[in-house]
Amino acid sequence: MNLQIKTPIWTGDVDSKSDIIRSTGIVGSLRWWTETLLRGMCEFACDPTDNSRCPDGGNYCSSCLIFGATGRRRLFRIEINGGEKISFPGNGAINIKPSGRSHGWFFEPGVVGNLEMKMIPLDEKFDEVLVLTPLIIASNWGGIGAKTQLGYGVVEITNPPNVSFENFKRVLRNLSQKGKRQKSNEPGFPNLKDMFFAKVRFKANGNCWEKIDGLIDKSSKSRLEKEIRKKGIEECFRNNFLPIAPVIKNWLRYDDGSQIWKPKNGTTKGIENWLFGTIRNICPKCYNIVNPQNENGKTVYECQNCGQKFKKEEIINKCASKINISCAYKIGNDLWEIRIWGWIPKDAPQNFPREEFLDKLKKVLQTGIAGFLGNSTSDHKLAVWREYASKRDTIKEEQNFDNFVESLLRGTDDVS
Repeated sequence: MNLQIKTPIWTGDVDSKSDIIRSTGIVGSLRWWTETLLRGMCEFACDPTDNSRCPDGGNYCSSCLIFGATGRRRLFRIEINGGEKISFPGNGAINIKPSGRSHGWFFEPGVVGNLEMKMIPLDEKFDEVLVLTPLIIASNWGGIGAKTQLGYGVVEITNPPNVSFENFKRVLRNLSQKGKRQKSNEPGFPNLKDMFFAKVRFKANGNCWEKIDGLIDKSSKSRLEKEIRKKGIEECFRNNFLPIAPVIKNWLRYDDGSQIWKPKNGTTKGIENWLFGTIRNICPKCYNIVNPQNENGKTVYECQNCGQKFKKEEIINKCASKINISCAYKIGNDLWEIRIWGWIPKDAPQNFPREEFLDKLKKVLQTGIAGFLGNSTSDHKLAVWREYASKRDTIKEEQNFDNFVESLLRGTDDVS
């Protein structure tokens, strides 16, 4: 199976570099997509990083039956060949820093080009549909690998195989007839029923990046720094993508776009950490910052907002962003596309107005993206919005989950 990389793939290594594609990074992201699908099916999928992970009395959840866990081997391995590292000048990273920001986002080189992927069975029960189903959904609507929230990981499967969700369910049933772990999913984990997928398209004239604030360097006084930055962006442009995810993220988190999600009471920090992610230690109740304190010789963490105290294993030491934004990537002679997708659970904290937020986000993607893409772009439009059992879905308000998954696999993505 061949994959064309639309935006660089990042899989990382011990030195935090991504010079080649590492199959473990791809398998990890495919597991994530499989878990979201299983939870949408009301199948239990454990958190493999948590103390409650499989096995449980020798039983495994459906995800661990496929991808392995302690005491159980993965059903397959993946061989990946091809791709090449994109090269940036200078220190090897581009600092995307929109106006008014003291710090930016560093976009590091990943792998671009074309990949050949082979799935090698390690068990007679393995069927490729178990991996192809999440892979096709990810390639049609999201991304694979790491750092998808910063624009990495959009791929296109060349001549994708015909895969049906009904076949996926049949193989899964046969796989899990014995030893399947029966448990209800806990809230707080990604579920396909709570996800949204949007694609925004625009036309670009010439070197459109020269008009996008954040890609051009307005703040640096060094001519050398500006030249290094320019050459880095030009290299991205030559590879048919532009790293504008930080530009959109900045607009949504700090600029005018923040009006979409900011609570009316003005208290934003907890919601901000939950929605956009943070690497700081935060409260599992209200998502505000917690600080370590010594209490009778033991370290406890007290929330700055709600005042509750927690043990180290109870706090959240890293919170992933609920929203992923791709790089802009070329899909035609002068036509470009951006993916914005994510997971906004219905049991969001602090009474977060999920429906209102998604309504506003869809509306602004329909009408308001031209402001930060510069006047060298035109014909901006929301090409498609997909969401299970929602009037916002521009293809069909699908109440049947199986039919919804089938439509994601088909990849229908334009209502025009």
